Amino acid sequence: MAASAMDLTCKGAVGITGTASKTGVEFESVDFDLAHTFSSSLSDGTGANNANQVYQDSVSAIADAETSYDLAGSLTDEFGGTITFTIVKGILLKNTSVTASVLQIGGGTGCDGTNAFDTWITSTAANGSEGVLVRPGGCFFLWAPGATGYAVTAGSIDILVVKEKSTLAALFELTIVGVV
Repeated sequence: MAASAMDLTCKGAVGITGTASKTGVEFESVDFDLAHTFSSSLSDGTGANNANQVYQDSVSAIADAETSYDLAGSLTDEFGGTITFTIVKGILLKNTSVTASVLQIGGGTGCDGTNAFDTWITSTAANGSEGVLVRPGGCFFLWAPGATGYAVTAGSIDILVVKEKSTLAALFELTIVGVV
């Protein structure tokens, strides 16, 4: 069953907040707040600051496994419909592993950086090392709310890959937000 777009509103947010303090000879105590945050909302639609489809997955992968996501036609939404993304607006990958499992997120076979979708990776060599490493307890967040986002072209070049790189079992959660 082909999926029609769903009514969707979502928010992407990330930040580093906290307090740092120091006591020294020249001063009694100095405190300052850390507050670098980013927040952006998408409303239902297909243009700038819009999205109309979301995909979520929780994965338990074996050691050295590669999980591939065909962004144009093989994913299904929460309602059972097939998702064919044309634009990706956001990706969140959380490494929820309880081991020292390191994940790599990228495009193409083995995260080799050879597909058109992975334009968020810049590399000078397509040798299988292109991608972003996400260590245990860490996350990868990509957000592009503009009208163009990250284009998805149907065929063999629309693959998002999550690969376990440390020969340990892995657990991760993946959310993709975009336009169909």
